[in-house]
Amino acid sequence: MALASTMRQPVRFLSEPTGMTTPAAFPHAAVLARLDAGDFVGLPAEFVDTPQKREALHALLKASQAVHRAGVSTMQVADALRRDQKFVRPGAPSPHLVRLRQQQAAARQATNQARQGFIVAVDGLVRVFALTVPARKRLEVFAQDWIGATLHPKRPRESEL
Repeated sequence: MALASTMRQPVRFLSEPTGMTTPAAFPHAAVLARLDAGDFVGLPAEFVDTPQKREALHALLKASQAVHRAGVSTMQVADALRRDQKFVRPGAPSPHLVRLRQQQAAARQATNQARQGFIVAVDGLVRVFALTVPARKRLEVFAQDWIGATLHPKRPRESEL
């Protein structure tokens, strides 16, 4: 009798997720692609009128993309670890779980480095654009709000027209 046939497989319920969710795409990918290509059509003129502003905006979007990518990888490894740790037997962890924990540590480190790079890029953007950061507001939050408000302004709803 094989060992695999005697081991019980965990029962999965319909409400349990059977796989990892697909990560959301980077929301500013189109703007970043246009900046990479040197195509500034559709971007506000006051953001691309000087090379310093273009470079600062490009650096900010690159750093934002790195933060997004690192966050997605951290989330995926954490989901896999959560899923696989459910049915662990007492004792020494399996090599698979050890590898997942190492991946989780590496993903967290990458996330921290990406955030640091994002803060540096935001600092450069604030200096070049002469923006004023409100008191008691984190720089990352200010930058994400600024990106959302300036690059993707809200469209008026049909009820507001």
